[in-house]
Amino acid sequence: MWMPHGFSRRCDRHGLATRIGSLSLVLTAGCVGGQVGTTVVRAAPPELGAAPPWTAESAKADARLDPRIPTPESIIGHAVGEGAVRYESLIRYLKALDEASPLVSLTPYAESHEGRTLYHLTITSEAHHARLDQIKADNAKLLDPRKLTGSEEGVRLIESLPGMAWMAYAIHGDELSSTDAAVMLAYLLTAGTDEGTQRLRDELVIHIDPLMNPDGRERYLSQLQPLQGKVENPDHQAMQHTGLWSAGRGNHYLFDMNRDWLPLVHPETRGRAAKIIEWNPHLVVDSHEMGALDTYLFDPPREPFNVNLSETMLEWRRRFSADQARAFDQHGWSYYTREWYEAWYPGYTDIWASFHGAVGILYEQAGVNAALVKQRAGNILTYRDAVHHQLVSSLSNLETLRKNRRDILRDYLADHEWALTADQSGHETLLVPPVADRDRVARLADLLTRQGIEFGYAGTAVEAGGVVNVFGQKTEAKTFPAGSLVVRAAQPRRRLVRALLEFDPRMTESYLQDERKDLENRRGTRAYDVSAWNLCMAYGLDAYWAERVGEVTLREADQVFPRRVSDEPAYGYVIDGASADVHRAAARLLEAGWPVRVAIEPFTLGGHEFNAGSLLLRTHESPAIDPQKTKTLLEGIDVDVFPAVTALSEDGPDLGGQRFGLLVKPRVAVAMDWPVSTTSFGAAWFLLDARLGIRSSPCNIQALQFLDLRKYNVIVLPDVWNSSALGAVLNETVREKLKQWVQTGGTLIALGDAASFLAQASAGLSEVRWRQDVLDKLAVYQEAVEKERKARRIAVDSSKLWGDGSGIDDAGTEDKKSESAKPPEAQKPAGGADVEALKREDEWKRIFSPSGAFLNASINPEHWLCFGLQTAGLNEERMPVLVSGAGVLMSKHPVQTPIRLASKDQLRASGLLWPEAADRLADSAYVTVERVGYGQVILFRDDPFFRGYTEGMVRAYLNALIFGPGLGATQEVPW
Repeated sequence: MWMPHGFSRRCDRHGLATRIGSLSLVLTAGCVGGQVGTTVVRAAPPELGAAPPWTAESAKADARLDPRIPTPESIIGHAVGEGAVRYESLIRYLKALDEASPLVSLTPYAESHEGRTLYHLTITSEAHHARLDQIKADNAKLLDPRKLTGSEEGVRLIESLPGMAWMAYAIHGDELSSTDAAVMLAYLLTAGTDEGTQRLRDELVIHIDPLMNPDGRERYLSQLQPLQGKVENPDHQAMQHTGLWSAGRGNHYLFDMNRDWLPLVHPETRGRAAKIIEWNPHLVVDSHEMGALDTYLFDPPREPFNVNLSETMLEWRRRFSADQARAFDQHGWSYYTREWYEAWYPGYTDIWASFHGAVGILYEQAGVNAALVKQRAGNILTYRDAVHHQLVSSLSNLETLRKNRRDILRDYLADHEWALTADQSGHETLLVPPVADRDRVARLADLLTRQGIEFGYAGTAVEAGGVVNVFGQKTEAKTFPAGSLVVRAAQPRRRLVRALLEFDPRMTESYLQDERKDLENRRGTRAYDVSAWNLCMAYGLDAYWAERVGEVTLREADQVFPRRVSDEPAYGYVIDGASADVHRAAARLLEAGWPVRVAIEPFTLGGHEFNAGSLLLRTHESPAIDPQKTKTLLEGIDVDVFPAVTALSEDGPDLGGQRFGLLVKPRVAVAMDWPVSTTSFGAAWFLLDARLGIRSSPCNIQALQFLDLRKYNVIVLPDVWNSSALGAVLNETVREKLKQWVQTGGTLIALGDAASFLAQASAGLSEVRWRQDVLDKLAVYQEAVEKERKARRIAVDSSKLWGDGSGIDDAGTEDKKSESAKPPEAQKPAGGADVEALKREDEWKRIFSPSGAFLNASINPEHWLCFGLQTAGLNEERMPVLVSGAGVLMSKHPVQTPIRLASKDQLRASGLLWPEAADRLADSAYVTVERVGYGQVILFRDDPFFRGYTEGMVRAYLNALIFGPGLGATQEVPW
């Protein structure tokens, strides 16, 4: 096959001689009198032929390239590798290829948040193009052998079907080189007339997804352009190599879309996932960039490997890697494998694709941001070099797929046959009972559908045996009611079902040994991402895996969850707060100017039990409230609206009383810019803007000193890169300004390390404390925890009340534990050398902090921040929360702690949690609330909307955002 050997650039000062693997060609470009001289030496290789030079003129003159196919240079205006191609130029070129060749078809598959269309280009032979729908349908039979008429059809399809490749580039918008490599790949595959190229088209269907994140790329290139000087600067630290704070890694809302394959939150990923699931490719390539001073990383990954990946899949990844290594060796290029990249989290592009049956491949090229960089050894790495490396990798992978097509398809079919017939002695069926919070179940069901997972709802009661719940509690037999969501593992995407829905997958002993060794030798964690992610815990749902489930008749969702709406005129309307969509309802009504109240306690009206957190509209408080307007405003929102013909409740508070707090329209500012985490800011912005549909103001955190904060009644401080950096921005003047704003009625919400910063005494904004600052007072905080828990377990013994006067039984008395029964740290006296020893011990234990594990937390259902947390079926006063990092918040009265991490013996729910980390985290605060003047400070130990899918904790976050200004702060009475 024709392979490019040098990219045209202003002047090749290094006289590089390059070879492309066994597909050799040598192109030497030298700088002569300021002109680029080019000499092409063709050596016909055994497989893919010689490579053409990369300029438009020489390409058109080359007999092995179809001159009717437009070169990239003729459309985009510069040679590939000379600069980063812009989105509009890229699309023009893709459309030009589509128009010029019957070998190409261009298909739109999604639209970005900013309205840019995403395309994939399909390149294959004319014969294959004529029957693409049949190829797609036949390939689907290999995915789902239930569709085969017999084993003979499977053998025939393996022999006749082309291999299917999905070549994906630049999911991170500031990783530039791979999109330009995709342009040249598309050109060579379309224009090549040599035997090697024709074999690729005859034996493969190649989908090129050239730019997965157009919004991020355009934002980044727009940042870099004004930072460029007239003189090229090879310093990788210069701003022309880094861009500004938002950079281009994330999409419009700054989400990292290479983590979005699990939750499928964004339209770009949703559209792409739908196309990949439609085509069921056998190879998926995911091309990236990394630090400018690095070399090149590619497969295979290192441990930990997700327990649901097949050994056959891992072996194929090693074989693709070996071929890619040989291609690089023939150039003398540096590369490495099996170092920092692992295969545990199933939400990366390549790992997600592997769970859908494809051989997932990842590469990482040292990025130079469309310029050049001087590396540590003094060598210059150019953008042309970076694009060249990416192109060689892609061609190598395609050739490996072609050579091994039959074996790969045979293994593909065998694995899906296994998925349907695997030993069913373990937990094989997931069941989620129907819950009051329909919104959460509906979101889970929507995600399962988008992932291609088969499920349904039980039409009748289901008897199950060998049952375990999300907390690991086992039950021999349990009856699940009609309407329970049912997912059987025995289905074509079995590996994906297990990967996304298993409660507690375990890492191997060998990995744990290596991880522990690295930690104890202070080399840092080997973990590259979170160690836990399962959807049922993230959504806060009551869920079970069962070993034995009989025949189940499944129904569609709308047959199980009818929606209730009423137009009956009334004293008012009650909106049931069971569904998480209640916040969207409240936001819309408040935006319309309606007085909205929220129930602070449960109550019963018209025979229906309403949870705390339900909304009340009193018609006498606003003449605008009528049935038709109410229905119009709530259109598209999944809540039940009930008429209230009377203010007299049957149980609980009456509707005209003081237990219905008046909400205040939130006027929200969200801090952005350095040192705020882009992803945490993006999640908050997305939640308010795209999900709730309410106005919010992203504000530069570095300018808080000069902003008029009176415009806002809620300020969100997202997670930050580290708390020390935040301290440099929130100086004493800014902190005093924030404090005065809170005291006059503001609600300040801080997440993650921003919360840790506010917990430092020097911040002066909170009575919560950072653990390492109160090591000599741990016994005091532990005592407060015990009293807090006992205050929720009051049991009065009247005989004691009237007898000896104690009035409270043992469950409510102060625990007179002996010193020996208290935690070891609590026994240590304050002061002197003992405090120093505690500091050394705490610093040691911080080394073992989790990188993302689900931990159990206890919740106070009576606190307004916890409204709705129990409506998803977790009736116990606990729920899993995702915890990362070393920060530990310590709280005691008068601080309220509506959500607190569990005691050590009940702490871990899923993921890696070392005992040292459990010691530090046990009984610490997860969410705190405290009054400051007329306002309040709310601290979340972690970002409660992590990657946009932690639906369990997001209800507490929404309570803070939407209910907070009315329930937790005191606003002025209208004049």
